[in-house]
Amino acid sequence: MPVGVCAYSFNTGYDAFQLMDMAVGHGLDGVEFPPDDCLPDLSPSTLERARTRAAESGLFVVADGGQVESKMLRRLIPAAAGIGASTLRVVMSGVLGGDRRPLSGRWNAHLAACRDILREALPLAEKHGVVIAVENHSDATSHDMRWLCQELDSPYIGITLDVGNVLAVCEEPFGYTERLLPYLRHVHLKDYTIHPSDEGYRIARCPLGGGVVDYPGLLSLIDGYRDQRGQAGRRDPADHPGPAGQLGPADQSGQSGQSVQTDQSRWTGEITKTIELGAIYARHVRMLMEDYWAEYPDRDIRDLLPFLRLYWSHVRPGGEDWRTPREKDESIEVLKAYETREFEESVAYLKEIGAVRTNSGTS
Repeated sequence: MPVGVCAYSFNTGYDAFQLMDMAVGHGLDGVEFPPDDCLPDLSPSTLERARTRAAESGLFVVADGGQVESKMLRRLIPAAAGIGASTLRVVMSGVLGGDRRPLSGRWNAHLAACRDILREALPLAEKHGVVIAVENHSDATSHDMRWLCQELDSPYIGITLDVGNVLAVCEEPFGYTERLLPYLRHVHLKDYTIHPSDEGYRIARCPLGGGVVDYPGLLSLIDGYRDQRGQAGRRDPADHPGPAGQLGPADQSGQSGQSVQTDQSRWTGEITKTIELGAIYARHVRMLMEDYWAEYPDRDIRDLLPFLRLYWSHVRPGGEDWRTPREKDESIEVLKAYETREFEESVAYLKEIGAVRTNSGTS
């Protein structure tokens, strides 16, 4: 069960080599970072230095890219290979809190454009042995993500599942994950608390184990999937038809939304995971506003029940303070102590539930 640390857990700045030291010091197995931000440059010598350091430390590496865009992919796919990363995480949009209103009337076209750009990048990804793993970045439903993988149907396309971001589109982690199991390549371990608002709810950062996610159960589901697939007669969750109207652009035209599918895109190797603690600003999910839903297909209320049950069993009292030090305009020293404490509490929690080995590290 390889677990590492992601640079995005921290807003106070660590470079790639400091992250590697942090991972080793806490008994973790890998690192995830954006080469553009965590390395001084992308020269061959710098990439090789990072690759060598990670290999000598016994760490896996996941590279972070930005929004799906041709120039970015052409630049970062070779860079990812240069640092020894077999996975490049990317995102499809800048939508936050599930709020697609800035893309009014254009969400399905945007998804289709991302698909086309990713398809063009597949030969380069294959050449370098790098899987492009698209993250659900508070924007995409599980059906959007599954549609994308089915459309591209390639072993060089997969999914970075951000567990906390699932909550931003009014889904719950187990159902979301199960629908995407065949395509998971990487997982962001993130937890959130839920706080009510007049317009919907906020999801606020917390240490792993301090929010709504049942990590023992979820990790068991993910880590057991590869063995389960080998059982005769078992159907993949991705073969189960999803709720009507939720399978991506094709579905909007009255088609099924499902393309002819082979096993090409189904990953059966190790699924890496990194601790990526939540956003430093709470995400406001304005799901009680009628226009919030304009860019979503119609959803049967019964399909919302798993999320609603999660919400009502975990929602915090209305007056509780959900703000981070950044939201309170506190000092950088306070923010750094806060981030360090939450990271160390998260490592301790993962060791407590058996997700991280306990025979090494400082936490």
